[in-house]
Amino acid sequence: MFVIALIIGVISCNKKNNDAPAVVTKVRLNVLNASVDTVNIYQNGSRLNTTSAILPGYSTGYYYVPKGQQTYEVRKPFNVNTGVIQSLFSITIPADTNYYRTLFITDGKAEDAFVTRDVFKTDTSATADSSCYIRFVNSSPASGAVDISYGNVAISSNVAFQKYTDFVEVNTIKGASITGLIPLKIFSTGSSTPLYTDSVSLTTGAHYTIYTLGTPGVSGFTFGFRQD
Repeated sequence: MFVIALIIGVISCNKKNNDAPAVVTKVRLNVLNASVDTVNIYQNGSRLNTTSAILPGYSTGYYYVPKGQQTYEVRKPFNVNTGVIQSLFSITIPADTNYYRTLFITDGKAEDAFVTRDVFKTDTSATADSSCYIRFVNSSPASGAVDISYGNVAISSNVAFQKYTDFVEVNTIKGASITGLIPLKIFSTGSSTPLYTDSVSLTTGAHYTIYTLGTPGVSGFTFGFRQD
C-alpha cells in the first residue's frame, strides 16, 4: 500500500509541475474567391468558413489563424449527386510579419492563387474628413497588365496578374471626390478604351480593395469591390 501511495504521490507532483500549454500566436487571414467556382477553405482538415460556402466574387472576412507557415486546402462543396467533396488544390503560405493578409483564389490551380499583404493607413492630416483609400489587385489570370482610374485620378498602372498596389489616398484635394457615385474604369495598359466602367460610392476614412473578376474581352468580365 505504501508503494502504491508513493507512486500516486509522484504522479500528482509531476502533473502539478507540468508547464502551461504553449500559447499559439494568431494573425488575420481573409479568403477572397475570384474564381467561377463556389469553394470552401480548410486548415489542417478543419473548415474555416463554417457558416456558408464562399461564392464567386465574395470574401470571408478576416479569420484568426496560427502565425507562421501554414497550409490551406481549397475544396468544392459536397456534391449531393456524386457524394464527393472535390479537392481543388492546397497552398502553403509562408511565414510573414504582417498581421493582415488575403488569400486570392482565382481558379482551380494552386499556382494561380496568391496572397496580399494588407497594410492599412491612418490619415491624421487636415484632409482626413474628405479622404479614403483604394488599392487594386489583378486577380484575373488571363488579363495581362491593367490600369485603373477613379474619377479623373489614376489609381494604378501596369499591374500584372497576381500583383497589387498599396492603398492610395483619394480626396477632393487630389482631384477625386468621394461624394456620390464616381466612375471607376479598368484599362489594358497602354489603352485609352476602358475594359470595364462602373460607378462606386466611397465612405470617408475607409479602405477599399478593387479586384478583377473574369477575363477581359469575355462576357462577364467585371471587378469586385470590398471595404476592408
